[in-house]
Amino acid sequence: MKMRVLGCAGGIGGRERLTTCLIVDNDILLDAGTGISSLSLDELVQIRHVFITHSHLDHVAGLALLVDAAQVNKAGGITVYANQKVIDALKKHLFNWVLWPDFSTIPNAQEPVMRWQAIEHDATLDLGGRRITPFAVNHTAGSSAYWVRGASGGFLFTGDMGSTPQLWARLSDEKLMRQVIVDCSFTNADHALAEMSLHYCPRTLGQDIRALAPAIEFLIYHLKPGQEDLIMRELAEEGGRPFTAIHCGDVFEY
Repeated sequence: MKMRVLGCAGGIGGRERLTTCLIVDNDILLDAGTGISSLSLDELVQIRHVFITHSHLDHVAGLALLVDAAQVNKAGGITVYANQKVIDALKKHLFNWVLWPDFSTIPNAQEPVMRWQAIEHDATLDLGGRRITPFAVNHTAGSSAYWVRGASGGFLFTGDMGSTPQLWARLSDEKLMRQVIVDCSFTNADHALAEMSLHYCPRTLGQDIRALAPAIEFLIYHLKPGQEDLIMRELAEEGGRPFTAIHCGDVFEY
């Protein structure tokens, strides 16, 4: 199993230019932010599964354009997986024939280019030996982290989140978890803003993950533009484990 970072920025104008999108092998997306724009048309039409963490625009803008590309090029159906609350939000506010067509009815409701599949937290899906389990996280309604693994290892992608001690307690004994890709959006000085918007700052992230095995590699994404270096310095000062900022184009194999 291979995962490539297509986008990881916490906004525009900073060191990383594309927002959240990861691709697993060549057919699974985790979130569909503007990072999807780095794929060629041949790569886009291979995507069959899209897992959405939450409904914020920087994580779903590319989904609208992906399903359009699939329709124009007759690429076959794409299944979009998310918690039902997230699906409801996307149906109401994005795929509503106002901001974007409802591709779950195009070319017809019987064989649409996009299908919704609601998934329950803690329920595992198996897609050709890639096992994916969503867990509830503290962000907008229905937000999910995804624990993705093959036979020999895997990674947790948290999506955007604030302090969620139950997630880390649940995963503390997972022997196959080699890496965690986790949001740390704000500096400690912006702790109040991080709390209000349900994101981590270095202090709260450090507190939450203190009990996890030191062998797990923590990869940081969603750094706010212009704050990247300070956030990473503050994470280093937390001690106990190293933190690494991920970059567009990074590839990991499991």
